[in-house]
Amino acid sequence: MIQRLENLPLSLLLALALSLTLPMGQVAADEPAVFPDIQRILDAGTIRVAVRAGDAAPMIMTDADGSPAGSEPDLARDLAKKFGVEVAFVRTADTYDGVIGVVARKEADIAVSYLSGGMERARYVFFSNPYIRQNGRLVYNRAEFAKLKREYRIEELRAISKLPVATELQVGVVEGSVYATNLERDFPRSRLRRFDSLDEMMAAVRSGETFAALHGGLQIDYYLRRNPATAIYVALDPDIRQSSDIRIAIRPDAPNLLRWINLYLADHVGMLDDAEIVRRYLNREQDLP
Repeated sequence: MIQRLENLPLSLLLALALSLTLPMGQVAADEPAVFPDIQRILDAGTIRVAVRAGDAAPMIMTDADGSPAGSEPDLARDLAKKFGVEVAFVRTADTYDGVIGVVARKEADIAVSYLSGGMERARYVFFSNPYIRQNGRLVYNRAEFAKLKREYRIEELRAISKLPVATELQVGVVEGSVYATNLERDFPRSRLRRFDSLDEMMAAVRSGETFAALHGGLQIDYYLRRNPATAIYVALDPDIRQSSDIRIAIRPDAPNLLRWINLYLADHVGMLDDAEIVRRYLNREQDLP
């Protein structure tokens, strides 16, 4: 044993001797410990970010090489850079509620996917402070509403719920969004239809197949700018709004990661301007396949 010690480097022998003279735990105490939920990501060298599988321009798009594009993936890449790790996108969920499920099951560390909060979703994941303020906006078919105004002498959309014709009207939401509850409140007697995408839903409102639909104002604004002729057939109701600020979802066993993300948003992001996001990405989508 003595012969083996003689063969060790002097620096290692000094370190060994010092460790034997210190009380147990003091060496470790000199180095502050990183929170376990943060250390887990640092050890992996990658933060897994859930993003909706389907595009939802301008927030979520897909580049020519298949990589995620748009304001949400761009934000996720910057967050990972500030954290000091790589980003790995997880695009396995087809709906916004599905993205929440991916994070709740810890298949991703966070979700940056144009997500609103809500009491139901908050049962399963943490939500960051908002970084985009927006309202859910109601769009409706101009011609159909004009006909209802003539026949029933009404002036606002909410009055339709009291009319006998309400049961014949169809209202729409994108599948897995947070807006179904509000439509059921404002149009309790109308038939609720769930669409796979905003484009499909807006086409149905434009044709009159669906009377009205509720979705995030930022994405509706982007759609109308990209499809200006739609405004001939579809209008935005000025009164019916639902606050639906955009937040990052964090897995339920990572409270310290939540705190770090809130600091990141406060120091490096602030409150993004939805109109600026629309302008910035409007031309970019035209360059995508």
